[in-house]
Amino acid sequence: MIAAMIVAHLLGDYVFQTDGLARWKQRSLWGVMVHGAIVTLMIWLCSLPFDPHWWPYALGLGMVHTLIDIVRARLGSISPGVDLALFLADQAAHGLTIMLALALSGWLTVRPAATLLGQWLQDENRLLLLAGYTLLTMPAWVLIHFLARGMGANQTSLPGRPGERYLGMIERGLIATCVLSGQLLLVPLVVAPRLVMEHRSERAVAEPLSYLNELLISVVLAVAVGLALRAL
Repeated sequence: MIAAMIVAHLLGDYVFQTDGLARWKQRSLWGVMVHGAIVTLMIWLCSLPFDPHWWPYALGLGMVHTLIDIVRARLGSISPGVDLALFLADQAAHGLTIMLALALSGWLTVRPAATLLGQWLQDENRLLLLAGYTLLTMPAWVLIHFLARGMGANQTSLPGRPGERYLGMIERGLIATCVLSGQLLLVPLVVAPRLVMEHRSERAVAEPLSYLNELLISVVLAVAVGLALRAL
C-alpha cells in the first residue's frame, strides 16, 4: 500500500500534470482544483487493489493535497534557491500527509492485499519496480529542473523542449535497467549518444556547465534508482 501511494503521487502530481495544467494552476484556482481531482482519482485507483474501502482516506488526501497546492500557487516564483526549497517543502508535506493516512488506516504494518490484483502486485516487488521507473519519467524531469535552477543554471538552459524531455526519460530508464541487471559498464554507452549528438547544440554551446550539470543529475538519479531497485 505504501508503494501504491508512492505511485499514485508520482502519477497525479507529475505524469498527469501537463505543462498547460501547471500554468493554469498558477493563474486560476480552478486549475488547482482540477489538479487536485486528478490526484484524488489516482490515489483512489491505486488503493483499490489493496483496500477497496479506502476511498475516504483517498478523498481526504486529495483535499489536503489541493490545500497545499493552493498555498504554493499563491507564493508563485520567488528565486531559484527559494523555489527549490519550496518545492522540497511541498513534496515533504505531501509525503507526510500520505504517511499519516496510511498510519491512521493501519497500512504501515504488513497486511495482505484484498484483491487478486493487489496480491499479484505485491509479489516480487512488482509495484516497487513500477514506482522506480515512474519516478524516472516526469518526476525526474521536474526534480532536475528545480535542482539545476537551485544550483545556478539559467532558465534557458533547462530541459524544456519535449524532445529532450522524453529522450531523457528513455535514457534514465535504460540506465536504471543496466544497473538493475548488473551491467554498470553499459551506463556510459547509454549516455554517449546524447553527448555525441548534442555537444554542438545551441544549448550545450551557450551553457556547457549548466548542460553537463543537468546531465550529471539525470545520470546520478537513474543510477541511484537502479541501485535501490537492485537492493530489493
